[in-house]
Amino acid sequence: MGLDMYLTAKIYLGNYSGEDLKKKGKQVRKLLPEMFESGNLNSVEVGFEAGYWRKANAIHAWFVETCQKGVDECQISDVSRKQLQKLKELCGDELKARDEDEASEGKLEPKSGFFFETYEKDEWYYGALEETIKIVDKCLELPEEWSFEYRSSW
Repeated sequence: MGLDMYLTAKIYLGNYSGEDLKKKGKQVRKLLPEMFESGNLNSVEVGFEAGYWRKANAIHAWFVETCQKGVDECQISDVSRKQLQKLKELCGDELKARDEDEASEGKLEPKSGFFFETYEKDEWYYGALEETIKIVDKCLELPEEWSFEYRSSW
């Protein structure tokens, strides 16, 4: 057991009126043609796992404080693009402080918790920061219609 963390990217595709929605509706028909045969499906939400972390407790603590208002109950929480950009900046700041052998400002500190593993700024901590930057970059490359959700499990 341990802390597992997921960032999901989602898009809503509808089959309604309006040129943009008709275009998206055609995308849905290509993805799920058999579901339209009944004539009952007018929209679908498509999502994929955009990011996964294991025991990255500093990243988890940031999501809890920033996106979950301090409540850590493994709930699903919306994450804005602006929040993802801020997380990327914080990760970059921590990595820069490590590379310059300086003390960081402590905005992404390891946190204690049930199944959270190490509380040190070690190679696992810095590896999680590097992975987070990759995940956020991938998410921010998606078109604006995509939204994001975070959830954890232990």
